[in-house]
Amino acid sequence: MKAGVPQEVATPHLFRRLFHLASPVFLAYYWIPEDLGTTGIRREALLLLAVGTVLVVDVARIALRIPVFGLRKYEAGRVSAYAWGTIGLALGFGFFPQLLVIPAFCGMAWIDPLCAWSRRTGRFPWLPAIAYAAVFASLLAIVGGLDPLEIGALTAVATPVALLAEFPDIRIVDDDFLMTIVPLIALTPLLGPITALL
Repeated sequence: MKAGVPQEVATPHLFRRLFHLASPVFLAYYWIPEDLGTTGIRREALLLLAVGTVLVVDVARIALRIPVFGLRKYEAGRVSAYAWGTIGLALGFGFFPQLLVIPAFCGMAWIDPLCAWSRRTGRFPWLPAIAYAAVFASLLAIVGGLDPLEIGALTAVATPVALLAEFPDIRIVDDDFLMTIVPLIALTPLLGPITALL
């Protein structure tokens, strides 16, 4: 082990995959009442508390060089994928329409692991592209009240943008963040024109 760099905790691969697949549970935020009864606490305050806690824990982990189960070795001295995913989802909650956040975040959570597997098995990019498009279009249909042409147009933009955001091996910014935020940035200004024209 290099001095000051913790070793990767053993057998984290399955845990990372399961956490990825289960992470859309955090979309339950949308079903938390905006005002929490007579407490005077708004759900945005809970969001800030959750994000702040994740970031404080991550900074402490880096500063104290604490090995954490599920992290890759290269994450030892940088912001973790879990923290990047949290930041991306929080920005989605705060600044982007729910109609787009739900399929974009689920697309990241369910298709990012498939991208890694498909690269190893020679099925990239066609398999994750088909899967992402199916997930995105299905969730738009469930969430949105959009017609098929609108769903098709948004999916046609989101799919290549998400896969291009996932593709580069950028260790400073994790693809959990990029696969959520880049499609949201691309789609949000197009949502109005697409729904008006189609």
